[in-house]
Amino acid sequence: MNKKLLASGCSYTAGNGWADTDPKTSGNISVKDSPHLWINICHRRIDALSQLELVNIGQGGASNTEIFENTVRAMTRYGDQIDTIFCQWTSMPRYNWNVGFELWDTSENLGDPNIQLRTHNVNLNRGDTWPREYVVDLTDRLRVMHHLHWEILKVVDYSAVISDLAHKLGIDNVFFINGMCPWDQDYFIELHNVKPEAYTDFTKTDILNIDSRNDADILELYQLAHRHYQERGGIVQARWLNLYASFNHHKVDTNFDQQHPGEISNLFYYEMIDRRLKDLGIV
Repeated sequence: MNKKLLASGCSYTAGNGWADTDPKTSGNISVKDSPHLWINICHRRIDALSQLELVNIGQGGASNTEIFENTVRAMTRYGDQIDTIFCQWTSMPRYNWNVGFELWDTSENLGDPNIQLRTHNVNLNRGDTWPREYVVDLTDRLRVMHHLHWEILKVVDYSAVISDLAHKLGIDNVFFINGMCPWDQDYFIELHNVKPEAYTDFTKTDILNIDSRNDADILELYQLAHRHYQERGGIVQARWLNLYASFNHHKVDTNFDQQHPGEISNLFYYEMIDRRLKDLGIV
């Protein structure tokens, strides 16, 4: 039995949009066997990976919590059959829930504010109808109230748990991929004895909002954020293939749905991963 390459993530891993169908619906269709999908290119072209059986559990629209759950579930299923894990994290926050218990799909998937694929109203058998505009407005309001620090902390925590579980299962090659995470360059490097102006732009605006705080409060919150990350296991940079170079940031073209990364982007993702694995001495 061949050892396995386990790939988890959101639509960027599941291959959404590669179906050559109606652009209005193709974004909802996963095409995991597309030859243009980055994970398939890696599997095909990187010798150390081509010897493995690819198991792609990517799920379009998945939140980071769902990606974590899917990864752990697959790890417990396959155990030491797994040789390598690629776990791709997504945008944050994402809201996935079911609005009812019916004989038809009642799931709601609202994530990236720039990609709202669903257009239908929410209908339940008791006669209630929730207009699509109401659902989108509700999500926008939640997003404003949902601070990104706690979502980033989840990714740090989830990554540490997956690494610990992999160690217990004897899986040495565990790698994390920044698919759509929002932080900027060097965000996780804690600076000491500097003014707040030296922090990264994302830290200053999205995390600390320094324009509304005095320097003492800014420093205390900055130290607290990094203490939280360290308490949850920290960022082990050797396990990240593109910590500060997200797939989304390097998306230069799109596929059939005009939203998800196209051929040029996916080829770049492969090249970036291949270089990183070589730098780490893995391939």
